[in-house]
Amino acid sequence: MSLAAAVIASLGVASALFVEANSMQVSMFNIRPDMLGDYMNSRLAVVFNLSLLAAGACLFLGTVAIYFTFPDPLSRAIAVVGSLVGLSLALMGVFPINFLEWHRKVSTFYLLGSLMLHLLCFADFFRTQSTMTRVVFGLSVLAIMTSFNLIFMLDWTLLDFPPCEDIANHFCLVSSSMWVLTQANILWCVCLGLSMRQHIVSQQSLSRRFAAA
Repeated sequence: MSLAAAVIASLGVASALFVEANSMQVSMFNIRPDMLGDYMNSRLAVVFNLSLLAAGACLFLGTVAIYFTFPDPLSRAIAVVGSLVGLSLALMGVFPINFLEWHRKVSTFYLLGSLMLHLLCFADFFRTQSTMTRVVFGLSVLAIMTSFNLIFMLDWTLLDFPPCEDIANHFCLVSSSMWVLTQANILWCVCLGLSMRQHIVSQQSLSRRFAAA
């Protein structure tokens, strides 16, 4: 499910970004990801929002595997927070930027949830018999840094970020940070899916041995 989330999100985002970047003639990192879901200005807004909805649902289901595979409290906390991140991702597809009030709330919840999720993964890496690989740990560190950067730039009175001036000619830190967090979360889904598959196969192999004994 986490691999499906990554594939669906990548295809939806890439197609919408490709169309908008070609028409606007600007760097793709200067386009805010949530602008791709604007029904009034983005030609593939429907594709983008449906990809968020499907990816969020798949990520939510993928965290169920974590919850039932690893019984320790920290792994189950990661599963619960991950399911909330998946839920917020799906809600961003339901409430794109056209529904500005709800979109701001859901996006802020997604940002805070992502930070909490990767902080838990960071802590999990240093415990005995950690379920986190070094690649997942590196992605979590990158996501933590980017999340803190976005939190510091967030206007908490509006739950929104300051607009980027002249995005065609100037580097936009807000948009770039959003893209880095998005890519880190997508790659995190891929690595988590591969890691979970190995753990589940190992558990099934052990179960067969015990059954045979």
